[in-house]
Amino acid sequence: MTWLEVQHWLRFGRKRGAQHLWLSGGEPTLRRDFRKTLKFAKQLGYQRIKVQSNGMLFAYEGFAERAAAAGMNEVNLLLKSLDPKVHDALNRTPNSHRLLTAGLERLQAVAAETPLRLEGDFLLTTRNWSELPALVEHYCKEGLVHFNIWLFSLVDQGSRDLRRLVPKMSDAMPAIIDAVEIARSHGATLCSLNTPHCMVPPEHWSIQFDAAGMDLAVVNPGGHVFMLEESSIEQGVYIERCQGCTVRQWCHGMRSDYLQVHGDEELIPVTAEVAANADPRGSVLAL
Repeated sequence: MTWLEVQHWLRFGRKRGAQHLWLSGGEPTLRRDFRKTLKFAKQLGYQRIKVQSNGMLFAYEGFAERAAAAGMNEVNLLLKSLDPKVHDALNRTPNSHRLLTAGLERLQAVAAETPLRLEGDFLLTTRNWSELPALVEHYCKEGLVHFNIWLFSLVDQGSRDLRRLVPKMSDAMPAIIDAVEIARSHGATLCSLNTPHCMVPPEHWSIQFDAAGMDLAVVNPGGHVFMLEESSIEQGVYIERCQGCTVRQWCHGMRSDYLQVHGDEELIPVTAEVAANADPRGSVLAL
């Protein structure tokens, strides 16, 4: 976006009652007008200003401090692995794990002086799903208070064949549940995206993500605006068996790119008996 576009859409949001702002990308910290955007959003009255980032630029002296002073009061760090080699490989960026670690240290120092909420976004792949519990344990101790688990998507990956990176949910779910319990033990929360109800034990349906509940408008360069629940990544598909599922109205289905890789054998309709003592509504991300 141009700076004029940024100003237009920030005003657009406030005029329609938006109170919170989520800067994502790409990598928003790379923009030369990054701090100017934060300042303008704060001047317009946005209360919570979240930056979703790989964390690398925060490693540099003064960057985190200046961003917080400009208005940033929440940071979502993109976490790939505790293993530097795996993290760097998934990022396709050498030394990205070292810079993330250094960036988190500087953000922690800022958080000790001013309100700054730290969260983590974990991209679930075949290369890292098994270490999710250990990763949540580690970053809870580093001061992160919430985690979002994003299933690796083949959408917008170009011509590269990355199907090998899409994990099977039935394999990864035990690790996700372990991570939920670890997060709770530290007073943190965890939300899982793109996981149909039939793949999650009913007693853990609270980790389900309710995209529509966020009432989040997504603005892309060129003026393409849509609600989050209409995103190609959030919209799932339903197979014929889903018609008999008791919780169909709350379930977002399964992403089509996942079904192309692993098929639909995991999708088993939830019966009324299974759903009897569980709340299927899911949770809304705290922005």
